[in-house]
Amino acid sequence: MSKSVTSVHPKEKAVSVIKFSARALKIFSGQLAIEASYTITTKTRVGIKLESSTITPDQLMNIFQKNYDMLLAIFNPEGWLEITYVDESLRIGRDDKANIFVLEKTESSQV
Repeated sequence: MSKSVTSVHPKEKAVSVIKFSARALKIFSGQLAIEASYTITTKTRVGIKLESSTITPDQLMNIFQKNYDMLLAIFNPEGWLEITYVDESLRIGRDDKANIFVLEKTESSQV
C-alpha cells in the first residue's frame, strides 16, 4: 500500500511524500520524500528540478541503497509538468514522461 502527498511551499518548491508499507514485513514501513524546485515557463507549464530525496527510517535506506538510483528514476520529478485543467477543487496535468496526474484539493488538516 502506498500514499502520495505533495505540498507546495511559497518559495517555488514542492515536496512529495510517498508513504508505503508491506503488512507482512513491518520493517518495510516508511516513506520516500522528494523535494523539487520549479520555475514557471509558460502560463500552463512549469519546469521541475530535483533538489533532494530521503528514505526513512534509516534502516530502509540501507536496504534500498543499492537500488536507490532505480527508485529515484521511478519517482523522479525532473522535467516539466503542464496543467491542462484546473478549478477550485481539481487539477489535471501531464508531464514529459507521459504520466497524467489528477489532483484533488484537500484541507491541510486531512494530509
